[in-house]
Amino acid sequence: MSQATGRLSFLYAVLFFELGVNLPFFPLWLRAQSLGDDAIGIVLAAPLLTRIIANPVVGALADRRGRIGAALVACAAAVTIGTGLLAFASGFLPILLVVIAIGFAQGPLIALTDAITLRSLKGLPSAELRYGRIRLWGSAGFALANLSAGWLLDWLPISSIIGMLLLSALATALATIAVALMRVPEGSVASAEAAEGRGRPRLLVLTIAGAALVQASHAAVYGFSTLHWQSLGISGGAMGGLWAAGIVSEIAVFSLLGYVVRGSAGAAVLLAVSGAVATLRWLGMALDPDIAFVILLQLTHGLTFGATHLGSIFLLAKFAPPGMLAQSQAWLAAGWAGAMAALTALAGHLYGSWGEHVYGLMAAASGLGFLLLIPVVASLRREDLLPLAAIGEARPPLGKLG
Repeated sequence: MSQATGRLSFLYAVLFFELGVNLPFFPLWLRAQSLGDDAIGIVLAAPLLTRIIANPVVGALADRRGRIGAALVACAAAVTIGTGLLAFASGFLPILLVVIAIGFAQGPLIALTDAITLRSLKGLPSAELRYGRIRLWGSAGFALANLSAGWLLDWLPISSIIGMLLLSALATALATIAVALMRVPEGSVASAEAAEGRGRPRLLVLTIAGAALVQASHAAVYGFSTLHWQSLGISGGAMGGLWAAGIVSEIAVFSLLGYVVRGSAGAAVLLAVSGAVATLRWLGMALDPDIAFVILLQLTHGLTFGATHLGSIFLLAKFAPPGMLAQSQAWLAAGWAGAMAALTALAGHLYGSWGEHVYGLMAAASGLGFLLLIPVVASLRREDLLPLAAIGEARPPLGKLG
């Protein structure tokens, strides 16, 4: 298991290093290509829309054929090729088409990585804690990318962003090959899922919808926070530090929550709390606070993203129909990608006139996600109480004891 843990940890690290360059700094490259706010919003939203199709299709094929590792390698290789082509793209339409092609391959990567990690941990004690300690390397990779790319951009031209993305995509492809060579007992895992899983379609849908809205509410901070901070005169290194502050809190969440959150009810409560905190975070960002308060709000990222991710993937593993682990993770990824695409495009349209007030829209989205998650919490809490009630009913009256 230690060898598998090392390979999976490295995959998460390089996969999220690539995202750590992409999310904060790719909008700067788009602006350098003379694209306006509306065009940037469309380019950022387009790959998210492709994931609505790509993620469920690739997830279904991986589950049906038992070839999650092969799917990982194919997707990572396609991302590397597409990123190389992006260096030669110029103008709105060519850039849009290449980004869409990359999105088809990049979309399923995280869902497939989560699926193969959950399968490798299935049946082991403290799976939540073990997963968190593997997944935190993704957060560490993301933070390292924020800091290093932000620092390099103080010295290198904006065009170097594509070179950073290409190198990280290549490292991700090599890491997927190492993971694909692991021996994961697909058949026996599928049998175990069939024996244990019941399928909870109503709770599955509510969890996907609620978690997707909370994750999608990050659209404004992902797409436009760097542009907003740049307009305020904040340096690239400082912007990287702001992003890294959020990831530090995320690492803490992945490291520690496994100790205190056990079972489905705990995961559901964690998920609902993350929705509430996200709503407060975006309301705070809408006030355009000074940098000290922005740092404080960035430190809630561990809950708004990390806790949402951790809670949702474990609930989906419980609620998914038998033999559909990869598909359930892909449905979640497709759900938040679709919602984030809509919010990103809308934010791009409104940012020019609304500025930081666009975060109010994000607060509305996460608030709706929180409301959808309340029935999930209530249902699981009732299930936890049922065994206690049954025990109480089975006890004889006190007067008949002895």
